[in-house]
Amino acid sequence: DMKRRFVIGLVLSLPVIALEMGGHLIGLDRLIGPQMSNWVQMLLATPVVLWAGWPFFVRAWQSLLHRSMNMFTLIALGVGSAYAFSVAAMLAPGWFPESLGDMHGQVPLYFEAAAVIIVLVLLGQVLELRARARTGSAIQELLGLQPKTARLVTPEGDVDVALDAVQVGQRLRVRPGEKVPVDGVVIEGSSQV
Repeated sequence: DMKRRFVIGLVLSLPVIALEMGGHLIGLDRLIGPQMSNWVQMLLATPVVLWAGWPFFVRAWQSLLHRSMNMFTLIALGVGSAYAFSVAAMLAPGWFPESLGDMHGQVPLYFEAAAVIIVLVLLGQVLELRARARTGSAIQELLGLQPKTARLVTPEGDVDVALDAVQVGQRLRVRPGEKVPVDGVVIEGSSQV
């Protein structure tokens, strides 16, 4: 689910970045007027923020309810503020003082910032989930290497017993080439492990 949100968010965010940064860097705003660019940015950024970023807003709300602020609280506050400010600036520019306007008198919009933050945090979540999955499978592989039995030394001779039957203080024998079944102290003999 996070990977799907990331991919869709990335696909929708790239044009928003191109429209915002392209206007500054390569004069893309001459091909697409500023008003049209703003509307397209809002239309593309809205699903990124409200759908792809929804899990972050849910986690932020939960952190507020539990009075335990965390990273998601900060993300929701920053992204939510940037997005809400941008929507308000587009739909009701008269609410803002003229001093906030750029050289054309337009209030700046931050749709690309909101979308990019969501996409970057989603990327982090996807990478974290992938790392956790790899760690879990590595631990399972390590557990699979553990022997199932131990060779208990008794007065009558060596006896193979299940690992859960081994108790502290018992003597075990590990022959050359065998796996060491439990932690212990070497009492006699030597080998390489």
